[in-house]
Amino acid sequence: MSQTIIPLTLGSRFFAVNCYRITTEKGIVLVDTGSRQHRSELETKLCADECDPGSLKLVLITHGDFDHAGSAAYLRKRFGAPIAMHEGDARMAAEGDMFSGRKKPNLLIRAMLSLTIHLHQDDRFEPDLLIDEDSDLGEYGLNGAKVLLLRGHSAGSIGLLLADGSLLCGDLLENRKKPRLGSIMDDLPTAAASVERLHGLEIGMVYPGHGRPFHWRDLGRPG
Repeated sequence: MSQTIIPLTLGSRFFAVNCYRITTEKGIVLVDTGSRQHRSELETKLCADECDPGSLKLVLITHGDFDHAGSAAYLRKRFGAPIAMHEGDARMAAEGDMFSGRKKPNLLIRAMLSLTIHLHQDDRFEPDLLIDEDSDLGEYGLNGAKVLLLRGHSAGSIGLLLADGSLLCGDLLENRKKPRLGSIMDDLPTAAASVERLHGLEIGMVYPGHGRPFHWRDLGRPG
């Protein structure tokens, strides 16, 4: 049961985002896809790792933000791989509205942000597979992996805990300068509860949506 994680960092500096290629005995699972602007860079890195049509088995989206789901529809068309995500963020993907399921800012701020923070019409999609904590991803080579609902950043944010203790956590945690709670949260108390829940699990390396991978013990506990 071999599952190897290869980080694929797209963009640079504050706008950098991480995708993760997981190589399994059945093929490749890609966790998150970057934005539309990252598409060429992502495809170059995937092809460099010999990701051909048929070898990409699943595109798993940790949450519906444009910088994580922006190339999912393209990859489905290009490689024939199904898209999996939690239903809590499915409307974000289908409608391109990054505020769907989130607390709403005032109308002026929302209107201004919606001009830049959205999914392009061509990039909107409906997931092929709605996943939750009881989902079994063994058919895609993720034997022993657990889907974790990690709300706080968005209503449908999920993480993936592999059998070896590796955690892919989306934007719940980050490590731009040091391991910490993600800097942008829709519901801070819920996010804190999600992190607290993780302390009850056996976790080794953490692979965040932004910043460098780190060991779980380096996160510490708030307070």
